[in-house]
Amino acid sequence: MVFLALSLSIISLGLVLWCVMEIRELKSRWARLYGLRTAMVETETALQKLMNELHASGEALIEDIDRRFARAQDLEALLRAQGGASGLADANESGPTVEDKARKTGLVIALAQQGYTVEAISTEVEMPRGEVQLILDLERVRK
Repeated sequence: MVFLALSLSIISLGLVLWCVMEIRELKSRWARLYGLRTAMVETETALQKLMNELHASGEALIEDIDRRFARAQDLEALLRAQGGASGLADANESGPTVEDKARKTGLVIALAQQGYTVEAISTEVEMPRGEVQLILDLERVRK
C-alpha cells in the first residue's frame, strides 16, 4: 500500500511539474503575442499617418498643378494680346523663327514682371538660364 501511495505521489508530482512548465510556456507565448500585437498596432498607426501625409501632399500637388495651368492660360492670353501669339508649340522643325524668338522674349519679360525667378522662367520657357538672364538684362537697359 505504501508503494502504491508513493507511486501515486511521484506521478502526481510529475503531472504538477509538467503543468507548471506548460503554464510558463503559455505565458511566454502570450507575452510574445502581446508584443507582436502592440507592434502591429504601432505599425498600423504609422501607416495611417503616412497615408494622411500622402493624401495632403497629393492635394497640395493638385492645387499647384491647377495654379500653374491657370498661370499658363493667363500667359497665353497675355501673349495673344501682345502680339497675336498662338503658343510656343508652333515652332518649325528647322529651328526657331523670328516670331518664336520674339514670343519667347515677350514671355520671359512677362514672367519676370510677375515675379518669377530666372531659374523658374528658364524652366517654364525651356531656355538656358544665361539666355533668360541676358534677355532680362537687355530689357532693364532699354528702360
